[in-house]
Amino acid sequence: MADKKDEALKIVEDKVEVLPSFSRAEHEAWFDGNIHHYKSLCAMVAATLKSTLDGHGISYVDIPYREKGKKSFLKKIDDKKKNKDYSPNDMTDLAGIRVITLIESDVKKVGELIHSLFNVHPEDSINKSASLGEDKVGYRSVHFVCDIGETREGLLEWKALKGLCFEIQVRTALEHAWAEIEHDRGYKLGGKLPSHLSRRFSLLSGLLESADLEFNRLTVEIEEYAKTLKQEIQDNSQLDFELSSIAIQTLIQHIFPKNQIINSEDDMLDTTLNETINFGITNLNQLNSLLIKFKPFLSELSEIKDTGIICTALMLENLDEYMSKSWSKSDQPFTYIPDRVIQILKAKYENIDLENYFSNYNIKIISDN
Repeated sequence: MADKKDEALKIVEDKVEVLPSFSRAEHEAWFDGNIHHYKSLCAMVAATLKSTLDGHGISYVDIPYREKGKKSFLKKIDDKKKNKDYSPNDMTDLAGIRVITLIESDVKKVGELIHSLFNVHPEDSINKSASLGEDKVGYRSVHFVCDIGETREGLLEWKALKGLCFEIQVRTALEHAWAEIEHDRGYKLGGKLPSHLSRRFSLLSGLLESADLEFNRLTVEIEEYAKTLKQEIQDNSQLDFELSSIAIQTLIQHIFPKNQIINSEDDMLDTTLNETINFGITNLNQLNSLLIKFKPFLSELSEIKDTGIICTALMLENLDEYMSKSWSKSDQPFTYIPDRVIQILKAKYENIDLENYFSNYNIKIISDN
């Protein structure tokens, strides 16, 4: 028996040993000799997930990872052995990765990618949402237990990790926040609560779930709105849309496809949108007509922000009105103007000394070089 124990406890380089059920000291020795493999495993899996999600355009908040700590490892061994024979080789979460998505619909997309990247063990994986049923609220998350799969087993950088299991948890940002609160508060939010507190706990869980679902619906509707908007613009339809950030950027990209237009930050776009409305242009059809009217001038502007295109168009329409109605009432009025914009304005305002004109507003003209 001693020989078998010695054999089981021997650390084999680049390979995790198979260990039967032994004493606590022997489990500690196994942990110390093998946990570095799981540390490498979770880091490599997380990096693979990040690059894959980025490549598929799936937004995420974070992809944290961790190898299991010794204290947690030994506690789990002790807890499991109370009911059945249990060894480290039965543990599937020695390497843990968490994918935190922005919205609920992306949880499914991430799950599909996980199935394509790794070998998923369906018998050990679980959908916490499904297990709750239709009449309950609470912690929701999808847990995938995987190994790296045959394809990666043949790759040099993955070879030492063959056969090791890891767990990937996929949840939304709101689900993650709720889980962290529960974990941080420990006994305060867990176990049996007095009825009046238990009811509030359930109500809060329900509100969280409703918020998650509504965020998802809202995102889907925004995407549908953007598709409809793009199609209407391409079809040269009557653009009966109110001005919005999405509408403005979609329109400008359509009218000036070769100008390498740069999308502005949200706050700057909001400022320009308000300036446009103060000027008297209140819908997308009016803005479209203005941009088409001055397209020969505006087409000379490349590598410029979308806000710059709009402001230049408004100034071409009526410089004095723009300065009095829009610029002077702006919460972020521009304090400089590129020389190339000045040259375009000079084509219309030949009799105005533009350098002196803008100087009266303390606006500097800057070189494009």
